[in-house]
Amino acid sequence: MNDLLAARRHSRYFNHTRSYHLFTRVRLIAWLLMVLQSGWILIDWLLLPGEVSTTIAYARLTASGCCLLLGLWFSHPYRLEVSLIRLLLLVLVLTLFQTASTIILEHHGYQSTVAGYAFFPFMIMTMLAIFPLTLFEVAGFAAFVLLVELITQLWLGSFGEVGALNDLWLLAVLGAIAGWASVNQLNMLLVLYRQATRDPLTGLANRRQVMEQLEEDMRQSSVSRKPLAVMMFDLDKFKSFNDHYGHAAGDIVLKQFARILRDNAKRKEDLAGRFGGEEFLLVLPGMNVEQAVELAESIRAACHATRLKVPTGDEVSFTTSIGIAMQQPDEDRSGLLQRADEALYLAKDSGRDRYCLAEPAAPAAA
Repeated sequence: MNDLLAARRHSRYFNHTRSYHLFTRVRLIAWLLMVLQSGWILIDWLLLPGEVSTTIAYARLTASGCCLLLGLWFSHPYRLEVSLIRLLLLVLVLTLFQTASTIILEHHGYQSTVAGYAFFPFMIMTMLAIFPLTLFEVAGFAAFVLLVELITQLWLGSFGEVGALNDLWLLAVLGAIAGWASVNQLNMLLVLYRQATRDPLTGLANRRQVMEQLEEDMRQSSVSRKPLAVMMFDLDKFKSFNDHYGHAAGDIVLKQFARILRDNAKRKEDLAGRFGGEEFLLVLPGMNVEQAVELAESIRAACHATRLKVPTGDEVSFTTSIGIAMQQPDEDRSGLLQRADEALYLAKDSGRDRYCLAEPAAPAAA
């Protein structure tokens, strides 16, 4: 439920996915409104006197131009805050056009005789239903539309009349319906995202998600010149453990180790994943080698402190070996993972239940 209230509990990886959904839908709506706003000028010329239709045509062309710019804004499709700004600008463009057209029509005495313009607030409100938004986000947008309508009614002097109150009530009802649809879209997106990217046993990221995100994090770290650490884990003598206590006991250990990784890798940018079998991976953007070593020791100590009761009735513990590798300049994903894997095997060959740091990548031959 908390995931539907606000975005602060969402991982940055899910935020990338939601941001792209918002980005594509805002652009689609912007393109459609650009065409519709421009095309409606012909209808205005048929229904309104030349002076009024010409003034509104300028407002429509301005709104169409703003929609065109929104449609052409391609940058940062995976940044959630930018995508929310896109949506806010779209709502503002429509709201400003509604306000301008209301002032123009009221000034010339056509506010109550021309159909279509009074429906703009309702169109904006229902439009929110197509975007995957949290409850707080959709409530903010809906409150803004309601506030603009209330201010408009106060300015026109119609607030308190039956028709005006009906409009406010209908807007509130549409806002509740749009909010329900929007939050349900977010919930569906969360479910699909977790099914596609999560390991079903541990709840950590699956191998595919880890590999894709590691590629992106390495690219960003290279651009920003910030460190990036990778930790590869292997549960010690896990095959023998399964043979002795059974696979159900092994699953309990895997789940507990996943919990330890989540509890220790607390930053929003950290990604814990199951790499395969009893192997796990931590991707740690912005973490230097000293911090990585401290984290590895913390995880190792947490394993030592854990006691689990398995289906056989025995109380068991487990340990892990850890390979740590720091991203090197111009290193690709395969090279980084290979060095982490080599450090992991060095830790296992050195007696297990320890960490080893990977050697820096050898420079390429000239």
